[in-house]
This record gives sequence, structure tokens and C-alpha cells, in this order.
Amino acid sequence: MRTPDRPQNETLRLSALEAAQLLDTPPEERFDRITRLAATTFDVPICLVSLIDRDRQWFKSCYGLGVRETARDISFCGHAILGADTFVVENALQDERFADNPLVTGEPDIRFYAGAPLGDRNGLHLGTLCLIDRKPRTFSSDDQRTLRDFADLVEREFQYQELGAYYAERTQALNILNDISLDSRGSVSKRIEHALANATQYLKMDTAIVSNITGGVYTVLWHHERHQTSLEDGITFPLEQTYCSLLAAQGRVLAIDHMARSRFCDHPCYQKFKLESYLAAPVWIDDELFGTLNFSSALPRRPGFTETEKTFVNLLGRWITDIIQQQKHTEVLDKLVANAPGMLYQFRLWPDGHSTFPYTSSGIRAIYQITAEQAAKDASPAFERIHPDDLAVVADSIKISADNLTPWIQKYRVLWQDSSWHWVEGTARPEQLPDGSVLWHGYIADIDERHRIEEMKSQFISTVSHELRTPLTSIAGSLGLINSSSLGQLPEKAQQMVSIALRNTEQLKHLINDLLDIEKLVSGRMPMHPARQPVAPVIEESIERLAPYLESRQIQVIREQAHPDIEAWFDAQRLSQALINLLSNAAKFSDEGASVEVSTKLLPEQFRISVTDHGAGIPDSFRSRIFQKFAQADSSSTRGRQGTGLGLAITREIMTQMGGSVDFESTEGKGATFWLELSLEQPL
Repeated sequence: MRTPDRPQNETLRLSALEAAQLLDTPPEERFDRITRLAATTFDVPICLVSLIDRDRQWFKSCYGLGVRETARDISFCGHAILGADTFVVENALQDERFADNPLVTGEPDIRFYAGAPLGDRNGLHLGTLCLIDRKPRTFSSDDQRTLRDFADLVEREFQYQELGAYYAERTQALNILNDISLDSRGSVSKRIEHALANATQYLKMDTAIVSNITGGVYTVLWHHERHQTSLEDGITFPLEQTYCSLLAAQGRVLAIDHMARSRFCDHPCYQKFKLESYLAAPVWIDDELFGTLNFSSALPRRPGFTETEKTFVNLLGRWITDIIQQQKHTEVLDKLVANAPGMLYQFRLWPDGHSTFPYTSSGIRAIYQITAEQAAKDASPAFERIHPDDLAVVADSIKISADNLTPWIQKYRVLWQDSSWHWVEGTARPEQLPDGSVLWHGYIADIDERHRIEEMKSQFISTVSHELRTPLTSIAGSLGLINSSSLGQLPEKAQQMVSIALRNTEQLKHLINDLLDIEKLVSGRMPMHPARQPVAPVIEESIERLAPYLESRQIQVIREQAHPDIEAWFDAQRLSQALINLLSNAAKFSDEGASVEVSTKLLPEQFRISVTDHGAGIPDSFRSRIFQKFAQADSSSTRGRQGTGLGLAITREIMTQMGGSVDFESTEGKGATFWLELSLEQPL
């Protein structure tokens, strides 16, 4: 008797057989139907689907035979898997390879055998579909083709089995990953430990570790073990004594099914811990290797790690990367927020009218004397600490911001921890959420000290301005009479001195008037009578009122008459004041004999009046301060041109209180364009 040889690809073949998950499974009608039909077609008593294991042949389907397996060294099928064609023995008693085989000399008394190899999708022969008869017989080429057709049907069932197992495995892996990613309960450590426990169970491995690799040192950050050992979070090892040194060298998923049979069998980690199987993925953060997600076991992996399992570990590693990055970003944000003045927050107004603070920094305790946890459930305790006189104003401003999705800016008083009332200022930007609620992102700061200083400053300016106005008017009048020679002709030198004194007195009067205007505007005491009315007459009147100054500097005003009949919402006197400020600035910073253009533009909801000059333009360093009180790009130059630094600040206050706006654009060295925008209809 000749014992069948082993195929050259035996190791791969056995791995594929294990991966097929057919061995030692119950009988299935899909295979039994084929053996039954083949036996009937060929009129033989026995037909088998035989799988060749390491030391046995096991029958997935056995028609006409009462045993489920026999030894491989006496099998006919062991010979059949060595070739690509059907293996035929017409009379075993006359074949020296089988004449004394126990399966020939005893049960089942084999005389005739025909076996067609059964391969997987990679061409590895897992077994045969074989016919057995107790009497010799011939087997034609047509018979062999027919048996091959039956064998192809068995192979198709193998493929269905493989596909079913593949998709079942993929589905299970994706379900586990989905459960892990959606479970946001607990801290980062708890979430990662829970994920490692689920992954270890799915992969049937002993140990799972998330590590950090820094400067040749391997640190266990989190771990899970199915069987308790001495492993602890925080323990460190030299990197070269861990399998992760292998992964670090290649930078991608590493799978080792059987370390003792691999080229890494001399690795120090294997020599010390005898871990036979290992599956790991790198954890990359900011394009640098942060560490690894790895699984290991003392047992070899049979069958080997599948592509699904490798993909599972790779995707889980990416999830852990995201979690660690989020933790790092949160830690940085928490440090920044902890050092930010006041309170950073999100405020949400729900469609049913109730409100919450989904997020607040720790500063909420100082502002509202409540905790972030309380505010996340209900915002009403915060509103209860707002001054009764300010509560309605705050509520109305929130409603306007929600209705129009415009920025919310409000100053109001809150009850402080010492039971006094403190001024605070809130700023936020809203966004509409799909459920109809509105979410604001912003901050609230304590401005009580600033508010007191501003009040003191405003009061001081108002008092000084009023006290100076009367004597200045008298001085200016007297100097005017003297300068006009009404009291007699003065010597030339004295006349020059009186003219200089008169000009400086007029400049001081302008400064005091501007101070009083800005104080009235800020305090809300500047009378405003806006109405919907034509714009063109105000533009004409403003140019005419400034004509003497324009003529003194030989400035020509070029006016574009594009919209003579347009009406908008404004106070005529205040619009003229704002426009004269822009015109005088344009003339002031233009060379003598230059031109200034006045143009208009109709926008969907606003009407724009633009004033353009061709002077030096606005320096980049000054643009952020240009609308502040007393702001000047070059103090010495501005004073030389009779500026107070209040004109644009007054203009902004006027336009804001009329529901409009002021802005500019400029190229340094090429002039500037300032514009006023008026609402076409009464603002809400």
C-alpha cells in the first residue's frame, strides 16, 4: 500500500480548510442532495464529499456509508487532491497502490473509486467529491465530465459557505464597532476599556492593550485581560522587548498567526512571554506614531486572522485615535477656558419657549451663582438673577436675535455674590437648528468696573463741557469783534495774534460740541425723529452747508445723481450731521484742488451713500480703531488739520441709533471710501 504524499502547499491548504468552517459540522441537505443525485446518476452505492484534514479524511456528506471519517494515510482521496484532474481507480485489487489497503481488503470493500478535487476560490484542494463501488467498473471521459459538473456544484456551495461566513463576520464586526462608537457614556478611560473588552471577546484573544511609544519606551495606557495577570496601566517596557517594535518598523496593521513558526520566533518578547498570536494596528496622531492598539494570545491563531479581523482592529485603532485626539483637544480647550475672563457658553432656546445652557465654562458660577450642571437643565435660575429693570430688555433682545438670526449684544445688571448689582455684557451669534430651536455661541463678561469708569468719564466730560461752553462762547464773540476791526484797527502783529486765538477758540468750541454730542448719543439723550423720507435733499443740503470749507481748500465735490427719488428711514438732521462728518474728513485728508465723489447705491434692503477721496488712505494699523473715540491715525498730523478724533465715533452712534451702519474700504496711498447705509423700511 502506498501512503498518499502531502501537497507542497499543505500549510496553506490546511489553513484554508479551517477557514472554510466545514469540518465537524452537522450534515446539510445542500450537500446530501448532490451526493444522492450523483450516486443515482452513476449507479454506485457510495458517494462522499470528503475533506482532507491533517491526519484524517472527514465526510461532510456520506451517501451509503455509515462512518464520518477514516485515517488520511489509507485514504484514496489523499491521492486525489494531489492532481487537478479526476482521480480514477477502476479495480483496486489490480492496483499495487491500493491492493492491500484496509478499505479494499475490508469494509467498505472498495473496488472502484473516482474522485474529483474540490477547491476553494484560491485553487487550494480541500477534498473531493468521490464515487465508490464494490465491484470493478470502467469510467469514460464523459463520466469524468459529469462527475466534474457535480463537483462544481459542491464547490459553489463551498463559495456560498465562504461568502455567508464572510458577510456574517463583517456584519458582526461592524455591529460591534457601531456599538462602541455610539456608546458615549462615562469617561474616555471607561469608554476605551469597554471597547477593549468587547474587541477581546470578538477576536477571542487573551489580552488587549492601547500603548504609547515615546523615545524607545513602551507604556501601557489602557488594557483588558480575559485572565488576570500582573499587567497594569502605566507599566513600561523597553520598546525592543515588545512585539510593537515590529509594528513600529512597518507602520501598518501587523498580524502573526503562529509566532513559533514565523520569522520572528527569536524576538525577545516571544522568548520571555511565549505569546503565539499577535494582531495590532498603529495609532497615528498629527502624522506621528503615538502608539499601538494590539491583541495577543498564548495560543496560535487557527485558522489565521481574517481580513475582516484585520480591518476591525484597524478601524478600532482609528476610533481610539479620534478619542485620544478629542481628549487632547478638550484638555487644551479646558485650560484656555479656565483662563478666559467671564463666562463662555452655549444658550439654546427651544420651540416650546424653555431654554438651557448646553455648555458653560466655570465662569458661570461667578456671573450667575449657579453651576454648569444646573444651567444645562434649565436656564431660568440665571434669568432670575437679572435686575428687574433689565429683564424685559434682555428678553426682547434675545427674541429679536432669534427671529432675525442677528448677533446678540446686550449690557445689563445681575445680582452679584455680595448682593450688589453688577454690570455685565453679553455677546453671542445664533444659529438655527433643524428642530426649530436656536443655539447661541458667545461669552458674558463682568464690565462693572469699566461701566463705572465710563460713567465717571461721561459725567466729567459733560460737566467740563457745559462749564467751558459759556465762557468760550463769550471769548469767541469778543475775539470775533476785535478780529473784525469793529473796535478799531489793530497793529499787524496784534491782528495776527487775535486771528490765531480766534481759530483756536473755534476749534475748542467744535471739540466741546462733539463731546456733548457723543455723550448725548451714548446716554440716549440725543433727540431722534426718524421717518421714511427722500434722501437726495439731505445730500444736497449737506454739501451746501460744507461749501465754505470746501471752497477754502479748493475741493470739488462730484455728485452722482443716480437715485433722485429714493426714500429711506432716517432722521434728516442726524443724517446730515453724519454725512458732513464724512465729507469734511474726505476734504481734510485730500490735497488742495482735489476732488471728492459722492455716490449712491440701492441694495435689497438698504440704501448706501458713499464718499470717496483720493488722499493717503487708512493705514492698516489704524483700521481696527478708526471708529473709537479720540482715535487718530497720526496725532500730530490730525491736529494740524483741526480734527477732534470724535467725528467717526459720533457718526457710528448716529447710524446705529437710526438702524443703519457705517463702514469703509481703503487702499493705503490710494484714498478711501466711507459709506452710510440706511434701512429702506422702519427697522424691527
